[in-house]
Amino acid sequence: MQKGVQDAGAGSTRGLEDHILNASRMMVNILAESLLQEGEEQITVPQFRVLDMTLNRIDKPAQIANMLGISPPAVTSLLEGLEERGLLRRTPGIKDRRRVELALTPTGRRLVRRVNARRKKYLEAILQRMKGDTRRGLDDSLREFASAYIRLKEES
Repeated sequence: MQKGVQDAGAGSTRGLEDHILNASRMMVNILAESLLQEGEEQITVPQFRVLDMTLNRIDKPAQIANMLGISPPAVTSLLEGLEERGLLRRTPGIKDRRRVELALTPTGRRLVRRVNARRKKYLEAILQRMKGDTRRGLDDSLREFASAYIRLKEES
């Protein structure tokens, strides 16, 4: 058994955090490589996260600030940069004009889809190198991890 993981079954998270941080670093690398390979070197990882969230219907600045753990002014700065590049549009809310709603432009939508397609190919290559039982366990674990993350964000 790997060091630091032996207590995981007993309810401890000791050691798991390091494994998750390592996996997170790999996922950021995959995203950064995909952006570069798609010729999108001017798009930062946080900017791409905003575009990806918007595509996935997290389309209010306050939601994005909460998901990224940043201040509303920081989100505004990110949004302005993306809007200037023609990747995103900000419009007043239909029901409440004080609220801002976000939508990707066709160019922004194509960018997210291209980069995510490349990321999926990369992940497919990694998953093909794993044993079937391990992949199935990973699937279950990632679903639970995502659910716990969403619950945490909803509580904050």
